[in-house]
Amino acid sequence: MALLNPDSVSRELRRFRVAVGYFTRIPMGTISGFSDSDLDHASQYLPWIGLGIGVIVAGVFWFSTLWLPQPAAAVLAVVAGLLLTGCFHEDGLADVCDGFGGGFAPADKLRIMKDSRIGTYGATALWVVLSLRTAILAFLDPVLGVVLLVVAHALSRIAPLVLIYLLDYVQDAEASRAKPVAQGVPSRGLLVGLAVVVPLGLWQLQLTVVAALILVVAVFLLARLCVHQIGGYTGDYLGFSQQISEVLIYLSASGLWLST
Repeated sequence: MALLNPDSVSRELRRFRVAVGYFTRIPMGTISGFSDSDLDHASQYLPWIGLGIGVIVAGVFWFSTLWLPQPAAAVLAVVAGLLLTGCFHEDGLADVCDGFGGGFAPADKLRIMKDSRIGTYGATALWVVLSLRTAILAFLDPVLGVVLLVVAHALSRIAPLVLIYLLDYVQDAEASRAKPVAQGVPSRGLLVGLAVVVPLGLWQLQLTVVAALILVVAVFLLARLCVHQIGGYTGDYLGFSQQISEVLIYLSASGLWLST
């Protein structure tokens, strides 16, 4: 079969390494044979990388609750996620909030988003998102917190993958060279990313279904907002979409827990 062809396996392993090296701070060394299209294909592994990050962060949270007060464990879990990703998605959240909050025309918003300095809107958004994540983990049942971390980190990363598949990329060539961004994903790649729902559903069906439904609504609204504000997605907007989706999953899960 073509999928078992040594060249195909080698190519997919290279793309997976590209994805890990691009979306996390885990060193992958030199990747031979890299091409620009590898980043487009590497995006299909983003939800699976999120699954791995979620497992690590959940482990930090669980072991920390054995020795520390749960609020402290929640802080350490959030910090572990930030260290693993190098605040990759949080940077996009701050930039988009600064751009959308401070700009009027699409060109103004894109210009502000490219500014490396953080503004009031971005700082406030970071504070709100990090506070919500920490507070929810601090007061949830620890076992549910572990499950939620794994599910949220994996499923929230479906949002940027779907936006890449559905929308057009909007950014200038200079910005693209400075910070490469996936500019498309094939249908097969989208299915590879969506497949992360299968193991999660087999493990925790109820929470996965709730999170998936929230994600569908979130992606629809995020896509409309993106097109309305700037006409398409940027790398920063992909990070923004992941952060918003993750927080919405936390909120929905905690609301479900409190209502039962």
